[in-house]
Amino acid sequence: MVASDVFPCLSLMGIIFTVTGGTSMRVIQYPAERTAIRGANVTFGCKFADSQSGSDTTLYWWKRGEREYLHTRPDNRRIFDYKTFQILNLNFNDSGVYICAAVHKGKIAGNGTGTSLTVHVPPTPLKIFPTDSERDSSKSQSLVCETAEFYPEDVTLTWNKDSNEVKTGIHFTKEKNSNGLYKVSSSMEETESVQSGVIYTCVVSHVSLRIPAVAVYAVSEPKTEVDDNGGMPVMMIIRFMLCFVAVLLLTIIIVDYLTINPHKR
Repeated sequence: MVASDVFPCLSLMGIIFTVTGGTSMRVIQYPAERTAIRGANVTFGCKFADSQSGSDTTLYWWKRGEREYLHTRPDNRRIFDYKTFQILNLNFNDSGVYICAAVHKGKIAGNGTGTSLTVHVPPTPLKIFPTDSERDSSKSQSLVCETAEFYPEDVTLTWNKDSNEVKTGIHFTKEKNSNGLYKVSSSMEETESVQSGVIYTCVVSHVSLRIPAVAVYAVSEPKTEVDDNGGMPVMMIIRFMLCFVAVLLLTIIIVDYLTINPHKR
């Protein structure tokens, strides 16, 4: 028998003992299922169905698949009361089945039916960016929209150009990581000429979101050419040099004039 089987077997032995010779209690656990968003708080309840409980009966909580009672492991996010168990600031790994156990005089007298907890992880924040920052946006536009890791996997992603949905040139990929979280990436290829001021939006709907999440990309004027050293724009340098030459020529003309006509000083 492997170590992970020890706790369930001990629980079963405790139940058999109470049925054959000890005190048996019917434990009511509620709710049967809970769903919550990552970062929220959740509370489970547990109570006895009869009046056999007393000061010598204690309620403990454990998570299915683990072999220790939860209260034996220090965790500031877990709060235990007489008949309730609360988890603060939920994370995705808190998902699972939590079971309430009634322990009477050191022996298990009954188990609850369990509460299944599912933690939803929203696909936000979204990221939207062009695939080629040097591309001339006046000719075409290629954008990518990426979600953050999320759960569950069902998600809807749509593209809009100004107020109109884009239905062509869309590519969609979904990945699942080792932790069971999903991530979506969608690309949008616009082959038509794009004018400055056009706004593209990526809209994502998910069960964890009260309203759809939106990422926005506005097409701007093509960037002014810059020099190889990443300095001032070339056109700005040329204008500065022309201005300097003009001032220099004007200065030379004035000096020559005053030299020829000293009485005009």
